[in-house]
Amino acid sequence: MSVTEAPNRAAASPQLSRTEIEANGAVPILYLFGGALVWLLLASVLELLASVKLHMPGLLAGSALLTYGRVQAASQSLFIYGFGVPAALGSGLWLLCRLGKTRLAGPGVVTLGTLFWNFAVTAGLWAILRGANTGYAALEFPRAVASVLLIAYLVISVCGIVTFHHRAAAPLYPSQWFVVGALFWFAWIYSTVMGLLLCTPARGVLQASVDWWYQHNLSTVYFGFAGLASIFYFIPKLTRRPLHSRLQAAFAFWMLALVGSWGGIPDGSPLPSWIIGMSVVGTVFTLVPILAVVINLRETTAHSMPSLDANPCLRFTCVGLLFWVIASVQEVVAALPSVGALTNFTWFTVAQRDLFRYGFLAMTMFGAFYYIAPRLAAPKSASPDSLWCPRLYKAHFWLTILGVFIGYISLLAAGLWQGVMLNNSANSFMAVLKSSMTAIRMSTTGPLLFAVGTLVFLLNFAQLLKNNCCPCCQRKGDA
Repeated sequence: MSVTEAPNRAAASPQLSRTEIEANGAVPILYLFGGALVWLLLASVLELLASVKLHMPGLLAGSALLTYGRVQAASQSLFIYGFGVPAALGSGLWLLCRLGKTRLAGPGVVTLGTLFWNFAVTAGLWAILRGANTGYAALEFPRAVASVLLIAYLVISVCGIVTFHHRAAAPLYPSQWFVVGALFWFAWIYSTVMGLLLCTPARGVLQASVDWWYQHNLSTVYFGFAGLASIFYFIPKLTRRPLHSRLQAAFAFWMLALVGSWGGIPDGSPLPSWIIGMSVVGTVFTLVPILAVVINLRETTAHSMPSLDANPCLRFTCVGLLFWVIASVQEVVAALPSVGALTNFTWFTVAQRDLFRYGFLAMTMFGAFYYIAPRLAAPKSASPDSLWCPRLYKAHFWLTILGVFIGYISLLAAGLWQGVMLNNSANSFMAVLKSSMTAIRMSTTGPLLFAVGTLVFLLNFAQLLKNNCCPCCQRKGDA
């Protein structure tokens, strides 16, 4: 995408105020946010239950619905499809409206698509708990549910593309590139993986390679685009500094799109060596866009970085950026064959995955929620950030960051120790498992704190909506 000016549509229609823009899309975007938070709370509770069952296997052992395999698959699916995708859609649609200075196209259609999306997630959750899941990681929902999800996503994303097309602002901002790229990327990878695994399944090891490709693209590219769109908008805006370099942002965008999709194939896979080698090269090359993003934002905020206490959005967004750098660098290090020989098949990779999802994606989406939600719930408010309860958002921040940090460090230590023990042939497999059990017990504190923090945020969000109803609710009340 070019950084040159787009056709100026402002002359064809009167300039819209921010109040008009935000009032138009308030209902569907708030609905996306609210549903995402409810699903995240349920995913956190299921993740906590799965973590406890690792060291207390007798817990709820009499219930077939709550076996470890089903609970773990349900928690991961709810995080991805219940929280991750709707949160990315909601923040992305708002960014397209705000940066394009235009109304959301088809707000009723977006609301309908969100209804079908949440219905499909509910059906998928029930299918997993009943044991009707597919068995593919990150693609556990059965084909019928996945089909409804794809249709609902296409309906919502088309409204986003139409909104982008109707933009009135002339120049394109980097966040718009990332949002539009994310809208396209999920539709592409999800439809592809459905065709190759659920509709006309590939044979043999190709099934595993397709699933690895999908997981890597989902995390590195799609969720990476969604989080970076928020980061590139909120950090310069809240620090009141212009972005240092659009060219560096464009370079990071295209590099992440081009080489970020290559990785995901673990070392030692039963695939031709050139495929594994290309995966390693692609993963290592993601260091280039990481470095470009870090340098760009560092130069942007070098002389004017305020205290993180100044704004809850800035606090969550900056921490999310830090976690993205750590998780991405760890993924690059783990892709090296010499390191993979130590860390493969251990908790090391799980720690990296959880840090990326709960540390980067969740934190950046929380930051976007804290900025966007009060402006949608009370478009005419002179001080929207003050509508949040300060004690609740501070409690949410510390509970979340402690939960992510404790869970990550515990699993990281368990993974490294497992790698050392597994590479010693004198150690039995059971001895290796027992040696890491202390760290596994400690890691349970992570999802517990995260779940409590999510509950606090959900209460704060509900209080915000109750005290500052969106315009639609106000009209109903007046009637």
